[in-house]
Amino acid sequence: MHPRAILISVLVLQCASKTLASGGADDKAIDASVPKEVRDLAGSYAGEWTMFGIDDKGNVVRKMSWTDKVAATHPEIKGDRAFVSINDDMTFEGGRGKFKVTGSEGFFLKKDGTVGDHFAETFGSLHLMVSLADNVSSYAAPVSAQEIGMMGFPKDATGQHVLVKVTLKEDGVETHRVTRLSTVTWKDKESKERTLQFISLQGYHKRQQ
Repeated sequence: MHPRAILISVLVLQCASKTLASGGADDKAIDASVPKEVRDLAGSYAGEWTMFGIDDKGNVVRKMSWTDKVAATHPEIKGDRAFVSINDDMTFEGGRGKFKVTGSEGFFLKKDGTVGDHFAETFGSLHLMVSLADNVSSYAAPVSAQEIGMMGFPKDATGQHVLVKVTLKEDGVETHRVTRLSTVTWKDKESKERTLQFISLQGYHKRQQ
């Protein structure tokens, strides 16, 4: 069993390339050959997110927060993939504006037509999820140069993310709880190497329909 996931708003801060947009068939005529795991992704979701980084003293602080609304539509099969198209409208706190992200999420297909690896793709970057339990999944990814600066580290810092997502019912509503652990190494103002492991992102998505 593969846990459901909508991950695009999590991925946008760690990708900096061209936007990938996926098209598909009319939702009113969904192809029955599309695996149920993909059809189950379709719907609308709303979430709240907070990203953390460091201040000039190296202490972990909140860097930014945002809300988002996600539409997952057009379940379809193309080649060896079955997926939904994602449109994510993000609104940042403090008048930082809005940002719209498009992408896709779904599964690679095995030769027998059943679902295999779970993926999310946006800005041309592909992330594979690993199922740890029926309702728990995870992925690892390097910290992008864009995020290094956003989190308050010097530009020559390097790091690794490990994200864990748990899908559960809260008051009968499908909810995706996400926490991302980051480990970053950098040199401070005295050229001393430092390494910090901290929670860099927390948030959730709740299914609206």
